Amino acid sequence: MSRVLVLGAGVVGMTSAYALAKKAYEVCVVDAAPGPAEAGASFGNGAQLSYFYPDAMASPSLAANIPKYMLGRDPAFRVRLTLSPAFMAWSLRFLANATQGAFERNTTDILELALQSRSGIAELSGKVKFDHSKTGKITLFSNQESLFKAKGLSELKNRYGAEQIVLTREQALQREPALALYGHSFVGAIWSPYDEAGDSSLFCKNLQVLLERDYGVRFLFGTKIRRIITHANELVAVATQTEDLQCGRAVISLGVWSAPIARTAGISLPIWPVQGYSLTIPAQASAPVASITDTARKTVFCRIGNRLRVAGLADIGPANGKFREDRFRTLLTTAMGIFPKAGDYAGVVNAWTGLRPVTPDSKPIVGGTRIKGLFLNCGHGSLGWTLSMATANKLADTIY
Repeated sequence: MSRVLVLGAGVVGMTSAYALAKKAYEVCVVDAAPGPAEAGASFGNGAQLSYFYPDAMASPSLAANIPKYMLGRDPAFRVRLTLSPAFMAWSLRFLANATQGAFERNTTDILELALQSRSGIAELSGKVKFDHSKTGKITLFSNQESLFKAKGLSELKNRYGAEQIVLTREQALQREPALALYGHSFVGAIWSPYDEAGDSSLFCKNLQVLLERDYGVRFLFGTKIRRIITHANELVAVATQTEDLQCGRAVISLGVWSAPIARTAGISLPIWPVQGYSLTIPAQASAPVASITDTARKTVFCRIGNRLRVAGLADIGPANGKFREDRFRTLLTTAMGIFPKAGDYAGVVNAWTGLRPVTPDSKPIVGGTRIKGLFLNCGHGSLGWTLSMATANKLADTIY
């Protein structure tokens, strides 16, 4: 079989390489970073494997709150307008997906992928170490209205194969005693007993070892991709800063950089970067065992080994990926207010920011293109870790 270049060594690219290598393709992974998952959203994401909570981003509630977000009245969510035609086109498509019907369709479609991914991660967990835990997830709601809506959505998802349970406040406290130290009030929760967690960066690093050892996969790190070279609507090569890599097949799995690289081949992708932040600190004994999502503050807490990962914020608009100290401080202050004793906030705090590659319907883009030999596996938003194995297998099945 001819060589397949996988462009991108985040969790989506690395699992793509694994799925292709298992089908006996000769695989070479190319990335500008010095190693796997060292740049982009895979390095410091929320660490949750949200198989039963992969809800689409565009929703009626989000659309209704856009004026508040634009005015800066919600510290966790910011919307700043830009005159970019690409942003305006993406925004209109995003809003078209914010109806109740579209939100439910998109969420159940993503759930189907998430359930497929669960078995793939389970298979790899016996081969690759990544601080994997199966402690479930508790999603907290601050008022009865939001809990009622979540109950309706959980019932819908349960009909499609999820398993979520509505908990009263007292039941949630019994399930997770650390909630007694929760810094705010909540009226109830959704319990997802089979959601998991793990360090996607560590996963990618150890997966590299397996791919090199068992499948002969090659890696070209420190190699910046410039453009896709085509002739007569057929892939010829991938141009990097040092050489043109000849190939018969290539997969674009570059997160938010997928769109500009695809554009060099005349392909337009509806992906817009949404910036988020995370912090990682030593976990204290009083930290929650289960993963926690605070819906009112749009913040997630997750144990990974002896560390606590806190992630949140969503900044939509002009996105350059630069670390903003004020936004990180917002996350840190929010985290300390939610679980003040969960981790060592006064010690070494590993801060991170990254760009989520979000599509208008929150569904990843997987499959072939009008360019013969050029394939896509991108646009996973905040669910790259959760959906990675499903989309990798789907990609491998579509390559010809």
